[in-house]
Amino acid sequence: MLIQLIVMFGVFCLLLYALNKAMPDFHIEAGAIPVAALILVGVNVVVGFLLGGTATVLNIATLVIVKKLLNFISLGLFSLLVSFIFNVIIFWVADKLTDRLTIKSARTLMVSAAALQFTNFIIRKFV
Repeated sequence: MLIQLIVMFGVFCLLLYALNKAMPDFHIEAGAIPVAALILVGVNVVVGFLLGGTATVLNIATLVIVKKLLNFISLGLFSLLVSFIFNVIIFWVADKLTDRLTIKSARTLMVSAAALQFTNFIIRKFV
């Protein structure tokens, strides 16, 4: 678990650097990248607890049957949509928690969330 958190921190630092270079409305100071990555990892772990596993808060609150039924009907898009919404919230919270990270448009927020979702997928698949 600790190695996964360290890898996640390093990958999130690279993600923030890449988003800073690629997106014109995404601004982060160079010294703030580790701080923002730490915030992303912390919020991501909390949200991961809420979304993942078999005995988590989301499964208890929504009843596992309802979640599985919605995933079956939507061919898995329900889980993808829920995790995307939480990634948008994660970036929004990170933007509000630090003054040195600025996301100026909703489009940039959505692209950043999609990049974070893809990064989380890669981390969970290979680590």
